[in-house]
Amino acid sequence: MSTGVRAGATAQGPVVTSPGAIGPARLQVLDYFGGGPDKAWMTGVIKAFEKKYPQIDVSETTQNFDSIMKSLPLKLRSGSPPDIVPANNGWQSLGTLVRGNLVLDLDRYADAYGWKKSFPVSIQREHAFSSDGREMGTGPLFGTPIARGSIIEVYYNRALLKKLDAQVPKTFGEFESTLAKAEAAGVTPLSLGNVEGNGVLSGLFALTDALGDQQKIADFTYSHGDVPIRETGFREAVTTYKKWSDRGYLPKDYAAIPYADAMQSYLDGKQLFRFEYSGTLPTKPGDGDRFGSFVLPRADGGAPVATMSAASNFSISAKTKHSDAAAAFLNFAASPEAAKIAVEAGAMPMLATPRLPAGHEKLMADEVANVAQVAQDDTAVPYMDWSTPTMVNTMVQHMQDLFADKTSVPAVVAAVQDDYTKFRQEQREQMAR
Repeated sequence: MSTGVRAGATAQGPVVTSPGAIGPARLQVLDYFGGGPDKAWMTGVIKAFEKKYPQIDVSETTQNFDSIMKSLPLKLRSGSPPDIVPANNGWQSLGTLVRGNLVLDLDRYADAYGWKKSFPVSIQREHAFSSDGREMGTGPLFGTPIARGSIIEVYYNRALLKKLDAQVPKTFGEFESTLAKAEAAGVTPLSLGNVEGNGVLSGLFALTDALGDQQKIADFTYSHGDVPIRETGFREAVTTYKKWSDRGYLPKDYAAIPYADAMQSYLDGKQLFRFEYSGTLPTKPGDGDRFGSFVLPRADGGAPVATMSAASNFSISAKTKHSDAAAAFLNFAASPEAAKIAVEAGAMPMLATPRLPAGHEKLMADEVANVAQVAQDDTAVPYMDWSTPTMVNTMVQHMQDLFADKTSVPAVVAAVQDDYTKFRQEQREQMAR
């Protein structure tokens, strides 16, 4: 039987949301916004928040993402942890913190601020865990999204598309036809550098979204029911990606090309399309008019489904002495005002669609529209590698072997299912203790 122990800490007392009623506080915020639009956004958010809450002082500490992910549990167990931390979604990070009672259950604040009405359901589930810490995607919120989006989309080179006398694909069939047309014209259809192994994941997830079922992708990732990987669209995605490789749609020797070199090659105009996470194309001022983006259309003609989350999300330390002040910061970081600060900083907004600044580049308009459409349709799905602590390594390793003709599509699918089944069994055994 389950012990019934509630995971995650819970703040006590009535919730205070009025800016004037929250007492003096000093908040320590940890993030990984080291520079560029990310840093500009956070600086703007803190400045605007402190203006609204003059009695609350916000101190920001920035470290790189990998360092934070490795050290976060230790930081939160220390005698003076940060009040607000960027716990990554999934079992690798947030799930571990919830089960260790290191972050607060935020449902009382979700009710007070109306987060469960203002956040799309598909985005809310990315921050939810059951009260016993055993299930993901259901139960209380242990984190909140910021008003900055991250979506897997398809970048395209406007000049190359025009050279091919082609249009932005409106259907999946049109997309594949454009790949074939580009290859026939001597233009490399797709950008990819996969020496590190994870370069393939953005395209793999986008294909699963286009060829699969939104609900089953979410249920598999969150371990709801008994949805096998073969029913999500993953098998069809792996098959299609291998087909594209065999047809020469990818750069020659892409398996030996580093991610950074592949990105630069794309910026130099060497390929037509690139699967990528939004906001990661390192364009210089003015370059944004050379590129556009869209969400890969669904094969069944339905509303596009996209792997999407906040560009970061925040949780509150279980040891904070200022939970009301911290929750007020989380609420502000997810607000329309914070989304407006994002576009002013040249960053992708989410949870609101503010007016773009004068002179904005075409690429930014595309990306904002993509996120807004997915949010409006509520067709976001979580990253499938959140499903187990080891899934990202399993997918990367076996996709590398597949592209090198060292394994088969059924073997890739079986390996992913085995990883998933093993983790679920471990979960069941822990619940029975």
